[in-house]
Amino acid sequence: MGFFRGFLAPFRAAGVLRRERLLHFAIVPVLLNVALAIGAAWAAATYWRQELAIHTASSSGSTVLSSVLFGVTTALGAIVLFVIVQPLLGAIFNDALSARIEKRATGTVPEVPFVASALRATWHGLLKLGLYVLALLVGLAASLATAGIGGVVGVALGVLFFAYDGFDYPLARRGAGFGAKWRYLALHPMQTIGYGLGATVLYLVPLALIIAPPLMAAGATVTFLETEERKKQKREQRALRAQRKGKGRIDETSALRDGQG
Repeated sequence: MGFFRGFLAPFRAAGVLRRERLLHFAIVPVLLNVALAIGAAWAAATYWRQELAIHTASSSGSTVLSSVLFGVTTALGAIVLFVIVQPLLGAIFNDALSARIEKRATGTVPEVPFVASALRATWHGLLKLGLYVLALLVGLAASLATAGIGGVVGVALGVLFFAYDGFDYPLARRGAGFGAKWRYLALHPMQTIGYGLGATVLYLVPLALIIAPPLMAAGATVTFLETEERKKQKREQRALRAQRKGKGRIDETSALRDGQG
């Protein structure tokens, strides 16, 4: 159950934003992502155009093959740059969207001063930037060491870091530190894996990377609140069962014991 709830979280987020009339809060992040995507595509195209020009000049490869290779490498490079840089640029806006969703859902949200919230979001964005760079480097190193394994390692780390990225927002508002956030993900493994895979699939949809980050933040927030509500209900049910068991026992000091009274 936790796996499917996590997997569907990024996709359910659009419906949540529409139902709660919060779509306008995603406008700024989306516009920022559009600008970032254009910049990432330009940077990747500039780099690969120079690299491929050097290789094609010394070979007699077909022009069609070179064009296809340029398109593929540019697209992949742009996606990698976007995924790495976006958490830093969009952290403040996605955090604000996450907080608004939580307030609509529960009626309250942990109070954090704006400046402190902005600084915290920026700092956590830098941490996530480091995580994505680490995933990229580990994936490349594994590819060099063992052919084929690097891709699997890179995807696995990407799934894990996508989950950290999403649940970072509600956890940070509760004062969770870097280690505590990882502990939360470890305590909910199926939810973590499902959410990470769902976010990965969402990023694979053409042009979806522009709207994916706010949807990921919104989806993780809703999923976090649902999980906490389920925990609360289970605690209440255990307390109620314990209370009923206590009432079912006859007090040894009662006058009604053994038919007395």
